Amino acid sequence: MQTLEATDPGKTKRKVKAKWIIWPLAILLVLLALGYVGVSVYGAMKFTTSTFYNIKDLGPDTPAARGMPYQDITFKTTDAAQLTIYGWWIPRTDSDKVLILVHSKDGTRTFLLPFGQRLWQEGFNILMFDTRGQGQSEGERYSFGLYEKYDVLGAVNFVTGKGFLPGKIGVVGWSMGAPAALLAMSETPNIKAGLLDSSYGNLDRVAQETFTTWTGLPDFFYPGIKTAASLLFNFDITQANPEKVFPLLGDRKIFLIHAEKDQLIPVDEFYRLQKAGGANIAESWLVPGVEHVRSFQTYPDEYTRRAVDFFNSQLK
Repeated sequence: MQTLEATDPGKTKRKVKAKWIIWPLAILLVLLALGYVGVSVYGAMKFTTSTFYNIKDLGPDTPAARGMPYQDITFKTTDAAQLTIYGWWIPRTDSDKVLILVHSKDGTRTFLLPFGQRLWQEGFNILMFDTRGQGQSEGERYSFGLYEKYDVLGAVNFVTGKGFLPGKIGVVGWSMGAPAALLAMSETPNIKAGLLDSSYGNLDRVAQETFTTWTGLPDFFYPGIKTAASLLFNFDITQANPEKVFPLLGDRKIFLIHAEKDQLIPVDEFYRLQKAGGANIAESWLVPGVEHVRSFQTYPDEYTRRAVDFFNSQLK
């Protein structure tokens, strides 16, 4: 004989109530996850895209406007991308020394014109260019120096192609241009000396410390943006670690400059680079009372004198 089990109306109600709770929570979690992914992807795009991307006209401030002869030039990056980089060649026919100038992120070659003019007047040939993804140069994104090192290496090929000897080639990098310069030096013996202004030693460390300042987003978005940048743009932030490359420099020398009140690259990075560089650091200058890459603007005469003395001593 078949036995009929009585149903429990209370149990049924509890199951229905649980479903009404679980499903909205599940939907909410999915929406939050999608939102996190969306913000991370958007953040990675903004984090690697310059406000000075794809500029056709750099404006009226040119070498000619400052009384310097120059040529519009192009060269190729040395990585597989073979991007076309646009720049200015500012020659000194009476000099066998050349300095390659590398600007900061969200900038163009024009940013270094005032300092470049001073260096040219002091007897150096000057090469200035827009790094990838900025100004007139090809490329859609920048990478805080990680791939810009290939732009610098392309610039080195350009000047050696003009007959300049490796012992006569120096590099100047400001902010993002500084780690790009140091990383490039680690990959070629053809750069004899480098001036690094406002460099970081480890990008992952700095990005974690200053993430909100850089992006305006809460810190918990950093892992997502970091992952999105790696997956979508092949930009692995953990590989941008210039403080580790000093052993590859041999006996070549670096001049470190940093602003005491730098709000973007903590001053601690200056001390870390000093320590990591050891004997490679020929000179260092912590500039009092100034903010990020404002040392030259604040002390143009002293800045120029120190830079010229350093390069003249190294590019013999």
